[in-house]
Amino acid sequence: MIIVWVNKRNWKSPGPIVNVAVHNATSFSAIGYETHLCIGAGDDSSSREDLREFYGLNPPENFHVYRIPRWRFRSSTYSFSVFRYAFKLVKSLSRGERVVVFTRESGFLAYLARLCRNPRISGYYELHDGYADLSWVEKKKAMHYREKLYEHVFLPRISGVLCITESQQDMYRKLFPSLPSVAFPLGTKPVQKRREPSQKQKLRTLMYVGHMHKDKGVDFLLETAVKLSEHNIRTIFWGGNPKQVPKLDDKARSLGISDMVEFVPFRPPEEMHNALATRASLGVVMLKDTFYNNYLTCPVKSLDYLSHGIPSLGSDLPSVREVLAYAGTYVSNDDADAFVQAARYLLDDPEHYEKMASLAVQRAHEISWESRAKAIVNFVNSTTKNTKDTKNGI
Repeated sequence: MIIVWVNKRNWKSPGPIVNVAVHNATSFSAIGYETHLCIGAGDDSSSREDLREFYGLNPPENFHVYRIPRWRFRSSTYSFSVFRYAFKLVKSLSRGERVVVFTRESGFLAYLARLCRNPRISGYYELHDGYADLSWVEKKKAMHYREKLYEHVFLPRISGVLCITESQQDMYRKLFPSLPSVAFPLGTKPVQKRREPSQKQKLRTLMYVGHMHKDKGVDFLLETAVKLSEHNIRTIFWGGNPKQVPKLDDKARSLGISDMVEFVPFRPPEEMHNALATRASLGVVMLKDTFYNNYLTCPVKSLDYLSHGIPSLGSDLPSVREVLAYAGTYVSNDDADAFVQAARYLLDDPEHYEKMASLAVQRAHEISWESRAKAIVNFVNSTTKNTKDTKNGI
């Protein structure tokens, strides 16, 4: 069985999407499957060096990256070239062996449906939203209706869907009862050499990783940073657009906490992991209470904290609990005093901190990228025959 992953974005794009795609793909090569990743080209560089130095990976020889220049028209770029290349590659590979294709790109669904007409090809869509039912979207745009159309037309014609939350799977089971589905959170990358919990605790630093959007709880964390600073606890914000940093610095100055907070825009994943390993005592996943945050997202930052055995404070939402499980400390996302109290308990009580750090390590091993890949392979093997027997043509 050969694995192919398709992602339209450019290689080394900032933020979690391409990083997740690369780890998704390499996890299958790590468990022994020949794996191919088709992705936008990005700037010229050595893919093998980037995998090691930018993504912090040491992929085996059975992992292949195809970086396809995106089509340009005036000031815009388009993903058709990536999709066309992937389509031809899959058809070519299928002449010799069974091929399983994965993508999160709705624009590739039409190609995927065509490929799935071949009995030697299976195709799966990894869901990161819930566009098939727009009842949860408050301000609907043309894009939302387009995505809904894609899903209703093409999902019944592919082999199945990979959901990232159980609630998301429940939604799609109701909408597409005959479509095979499975739910797994995204994966962790457990760090083998970690600082002792006592060393991390003494750093007294809370680290937030991710976008600087309001829905991610950044305003709440600025409020708590003031209260935490009174107890000699620093807060680091790691992520977001470089243009946001000056405004956030100004905000910190106005709050009188410039010396107790730090704002770092998105950096290569390997740099982020080095910062978590050397600077962080606690992680934070304080998502706002929205439908999307409750049921349709897998907070990648929580996976990063678990990977390093860092205790985490999180909103008491289903999506956060699904990842952190027993390893999380849960706080209402509008109770700054309770948040500060929970952080102090972890940082002021060595025994409690060590216990939660140990649970984080345990949870990280349960939901590693490799464990996820094995579970997906089992799902594919269990559903492929039924899918091929019942699928309609296109």
